[in-house]
Amino acid sequence: MPAQRKRNRVPAQEPAAPPPAYPVQHSPGTLLAAHLMDPGRALPVVVISFVAGEPHRLDAHHVAQLLGADAEVFEISNGAETHRLQEGLPEERHIFGNGARVYPAGPGGVRDAPPPHLIKPATNMAQLCSILRGEVAAAAHRAAAGTTGTAKPATGALPLTATAMVKGFPSPDRAMVTLAGHGKPALVRGEDLLPGIPVSWLLRVGQHVAGTLDPGAGILDVRGMLLPQPSPVTVYNDGDVALARVSGVFPGHAKVTLWPGCDFSIGVDRISSNELDSAEDLLTEGEVVRVRVVYENGAVRLSMLDVDDDETSVPAPALLSGGPPWLDDDRPYASIFTSAPPGARNGTATGTEGPPAAVGQAAEEPLLNAVERKTALKTALIQLELARHTIAEMMEARKKQGATDKVAQALQGQLEGERRKGEELARELNRIRHELDAVKTDRATIKASLVALKQQRRSTTSRTEGTPEAMFVDAAEQFDFELRTTWARAVPAVDKAAHPLGPYTVGPRFLASLSAVPAPQRTRTLRAVVDLLADMQGALRNREPHKLRQNEGAHAAPTVRGGDVCWRLYIEQGTAGALRLHYWRLQGGGVELHEVVSHDVVKP
Repeated sequence: MPAQRKRNRVPAQEPAAPPPAYPVQHSPGTLLAAHLMDPGRALPVVVISFVAGEPHRLDAHHVAQLLGADAEVFEISNGAETHRLQEGLPEERHIFGNGARVYPAGPGGVRDAPPPHLIKPATNMAQLCSILRGEVAAAAHRAAAGTTGTAKPATGALPLTATAMVKGFPSPDRAMVTLAGHGKPALVRGEDLLPGIPVSWLLRVGQHVAGTLDPGAGILDVRGMLLPQPSPVTVYNDGDVALARVSGVFPGHAKVTLWPGCDFSIGVDRISSNELDSAEDLLTEGEVVRVRVVYENGAVRLSMLDVDDDETSVPAPALLSGGPPWLDDDRPYASIFTSAPPGARNGTATGTEGPPAAVGQAAEEPLLNAVERKTALKTALIQLELARHTIAEMMEARKKQGATDKVAQALQGQLEGERRKGEELARELNRIRHELDAVKTDRATIKASLVALKQQRRSTTSRTEGTPEAMFVDAAEQFDFELRTTWARAVPAVDKAAHPLGPYTVGPRFLASLSAVPAPQRTRTLRAVVDLLADMQGALRNREPHKLRQNEGAHAAPTVRGGDVCWRLYIEQGTAGALRLHYWRLQGGGVELHEVVSHDVVKP
């Protein structure tokens, strides 16, 4: 029996092997430059430079484990070694100070290296690591696109038809897709579709696309999926709220775009109820705004007056089959590519710093203007070239003349002095670049603040409501006056004959319930009553009028009073305590306004 128990004993499991550790390599600057310039190098290289004693620096070991076998990670000290690295690389392809840079593999890898990421106290390290990983993935994709095909298709060969799935957006004008069947990567370019519109506005992650593939370049052309331009009447009903992008702002009017090629002009009288306002004070070019679509005598008119923030907007149309709405409330402002840094057009990210500094802080330190920065940059480059030329001349003179130890010592001192000057000029160049980045960041911050201020001002001035002046002692006569005034303003002149105010009576609870609501909600109630009595079908449909049932059952009978039926419609939506209007449709015709209630009151 003991032997039997021993045979049935479960053997102890061996401990799981730890995950492989990926090393951080260290190499002199000269050897590292030779390794980066090697055309046979198979992997991208991430070079992390650091300043000795600097506490806020990138953890090279963390980056190495994050990238794993996808890239090599080298760490190099700033100073003499980064200077030797610079000497072995093409111009403007070095790294120095406290920062990191990705060098793709292949013969042109160093030439195509993304810009360096310089680390500041406010730099978000997690975000920087994510950007480095994205640049490594993009470099691997470019290498795969250039080597997966055995040869480029012969001149005149027809492109291939292919289907793919969208995986992500490495830059605003690029979408990365995975080809169906073999899973190879390819790119969709924004300039092949609608130039100036980010690809993420046209495609969505996970979307299946089809088009013609250039196997040699790894480019998938899906322009055949672009949808024909619709007509506004096929997208919006009369009274619908739509999203539009401001394409131009002038003192007396603004131009907005419902979709590319569908532009409209809105006069300032349809933007603000204050006749002294200018459109330039209320709108910003590139801003996404909400407008009401109105059809007047067959023509499309847009208005921003009395467009409530809680009104549901009709989704903007997609521009590409199966794509997302090209405008979204979550993108209230977008300058598209006009203010993006040059690196962003190539799919690289150059801004790795954290939140931009406040405008007030940026104003404390004087910044160079554009002319001074350009002059300083040219001067720095000229002085660097002179320093290199002087060093070359001294080295050549030393070889030819066989200088004595004393002369050699003097030349060595001169050489070190020139090197120090070169490092100082490099730091000056770096400072100028940082100032340029600060100017761009401050400009973006100021513009975003300006957009927010204009939106706040527009939200106030576009409202026509206010505490109405009492024109009558009798409350019923005052209500009738306000109702007819609201109808006169809301219904265009050409539509007044088709939409007169229908007959109505005021129930015993209505005027008391109306007097209890604040002025803005009183104005919204008047608009709802106008939509009801004037039978404004477009706006009335959004208020969802329905019979008030006796209980919440699906087949509950409607609430009746003899032959009269009680109805209910929305005054507000999406707000706490949103208001509803209860009214009776009379058996003999007409409407009796019963009461203004909150949404949780379901009894007449």
